[in-house]
Amino acid sequence: MKLLAPEILQQLPAVILPRLVVMFGDGTPPILSEIRQYADAGDLHAMGKSAHKLKGSCVSLGAEHMAELCKQLQHKGENNDAEGVSDMLEELELLYPMTLEALQEAV
Repeated sequence: MKLLAPEILQQLPAVILPRLVVMFGDGTPPILSEIRQYADAGDLHAMGKSAHKLKGSCVSLGAEHMAELCKQLQHKGENNDAEGVSDMLEELELLYPMTLEALQEAV
């Protein structure tokens, strides 16, 4: 799966795209931290809600791979299913800097 969907980025107004990327860069680490804290505490429902919040940002910017992982974490939270959550979180945390860099290069 690719990091970004260029067709989504092309639909966004070029004037605001740099600001959206900055907001994504600033806003994502606290949400990732929140997802991790909830997962570690076993509060999968809250983890799923935070993953849903991050998924929205990812979808808006065409960050496909991150959005898909957030969707899976959201479903895990809704179903109170901890299986594989740790691995998904690890992958999400590794994907974030690569995705942010790809977004920064795209603007």
